[in-house]
Amino acid sequence: MEQIKIILFALASFFGIENGRLAAEKADITIYPENKKIEIIQEKLFSIPQTKTDSTLVVEQWNKILDLKGDEEAWSEELNEFPLKSFELFTTNNTIQPHLILYYTDEISLKALGIWYNKEKNEFSINNIPQHNLKTDDGKLVGNYWVFKAKDTIAFSIEPFLQMPQAYKKLKTPLEKLVKTEK
Repeated sequence: MEQIKIILFALASFFGIENGRLAAEKADITIYPENKKIEIIQEKLFSIPQTKTDSTLVVEQWNKILDLKGDEEAWSEELNEFPLKSFELFTTNNTIQPHLILYYTDEISLKALGIWYNKEKNEFSINNIPQHNLKTDDGKLVGNYWVFKAKDTIAFSIEPFLQMPQAYKKLKTPLEKLVKTEK
């Protein structure tokens, strides 16, 4: 099995932007099997700019994402398995929260996100990567995999940057601050 895809917490990857420099501290993922729908809510977007040029590139990527919003052709090829996709931005507590919704035609499509489906057991599974800090009340850890019943709504969150090295923590900058600085 593949690992859960970086696409869940790296915003630019949804739009096929190479070398994306924006990440989410936390991503909440909910799968609604009855509707064949996945909702991804990213929280606290940030970057780790080391130079003024890096900061400018982050803001340029952000502006490109804003320009692509609503463009059906803008999505990453990795998401071709999902015939319907939507992207909205909300502001909660003065932070930007991307909300992405993907619809799939069959459970096998979720493999593109690193979520596996076992038809015989009617279960989804995800590789357990301790650094991702996956939290859920809906699944159980079985060996190296998080396992979820595929008949029920499934919710989990990942926080892959909790154990970030101190040198990067010092450089970590919220998107909102970068955008204000570049104006």
